[in-house]
Amino acid sequence: MFAASIVSVIDRGILTLVVDPVRRDLGISDVQISLLLGLAFGLFYAVAGIPLGLMADRFSRRRLLIVGIAVWSAATFLGGLAGSFGELFTARLLVGLGEAALAPCAVSMIGDMFPPDQRGKPISIYLLGQSFAGGLSIMLTGAIVSAVPAGHFAWIGVLDGLSAWRVAFVLSGLLGIPVIALLMTFREPVRRGSASAVARVPFSDVLAYLRRNWTVFVPFYGGFAMLVMMTYSINAWGATYLMRRFAMIPAEVGQWQGSVGMVLGTLGALLAGVIVDRVSRHGHPGGKFLYLFAVCAMLFPATLMVFMPTPATAIMTLGLVSFFMPMIGTGMVTGVQELVPGNMRGICVSLFGLFNTITGQTLGPYLVAAARGGGAEDGHALGLALTQICLPALTCAAALYLLGYFAVRARLPHMLSRHGIDHAFPS
Repeated sequence: MFAASIVSVIDRGILTLVVDPVRRDLGISDVQISLLLGLAFGLFYAVAGIPLGLMADRFSRRRLLIVGIAVWSAATFLGGLAGSFGELFTARLLVGLGEAALAPCAVSMIGDMFPPDQRGKPISIYLLGQSFAGGLSIMLTGAIVSAVPAGHFAWIGVLDGLSAWRVAFVLSGLLGIPVIALLMTFREPVRRGSASAVARVPFSDVLAYLRRNWTVFVPFYGGFAMLVMMTYSINAWGATYLMRRFAMIPAEVGQWQGSVGMVLGTLGALLAGVIVDRVSRHGHPGGKFLYLFAVCAMLFPATLMVFMPTPATAIMTLGLVSFFMPMIGTGMVTGVQELVPGNMRGICVSLFGLFNTITGQTLGPYLVAAARGGGAEDGHALGLALTQICLPALTCAAALYLLGYFAVRARLPHMLSRHGIDHAFPS
């Protein structure tokens, strides 16, 4: 699952470093690029997440994950051969469809393999793959884009004559093959987590559970959606901002932003497991909400990247997002495992994927492109647009988590006693 998460982030994020080459090659605008970064990936990722989450709760999660990897890898490969905006948009749709299987399968299996107060570390290791791969994706793409003009891939027949960004897509699409082979050796864990963990739960029962506890789950899901809007917007446009604002080339951005992202993302993931397990063992109702509120407060400087005077300070600001993203993910995922019954985890993970995709990943990059003034490659205008979108989103997330803290203190004992959820909080 660690390897699968690495490949998923590489295939998902490869576009971020080649925005301008793709835009010029296909003759499209920043708004269309934002659709490729957000809507194209997010549409199927959001819509397919619900049925795939239900399937993860009922059928073999290992087999479902293998199919998902095959779909997103093939789509990434074919994206490198796209000749128009429509073809690349379709390829990105299929990447989202395949990757929608990853989170519900991985989170559900991890929940069955570890007790509640020990899940933080394995979840953080799973998310470590995503944190590590965020920087790795930028580094690999930058290296490939720089190597193609020198003819380093000319000996590979299928790549001969392809532009640099296309070669990056094709090569990234091949990374799924060894991961599928590795998963073939993995054994499906026994489902645990509640007395009825093996029972099939109708989707209507899941919705009824969430509706009864809406004062907890609206802040829980809504806060995450706002955080994703902020972090995904910065990740989607950050590399392009550096190239437009400071005239950096892809290889430079890949080397510096990629290395900073890998180091800080890895550190954040390792610390996240320790901190979240400590929060769980402390047994404080609402502790996860306070934890996420604190993360929001510490992310504030990342919204002010436009005011950074040098590439180094701007890259360090981007590094804050890499550092705190695994802390957000670990807090959210372990929160789902503590707040819902074991046989609802897959679908509930898919539901927060739906909310964060629609409002965060899909809407965030588009709003930044729509808010941007200035010329087609005006870096300062892009930076201002990022601040205009990200600062209000982060503020909203912090407010929602604070509301959720007070709500969960009142509702948690009733939620736990009614469904027999395995938990770390005292009831």
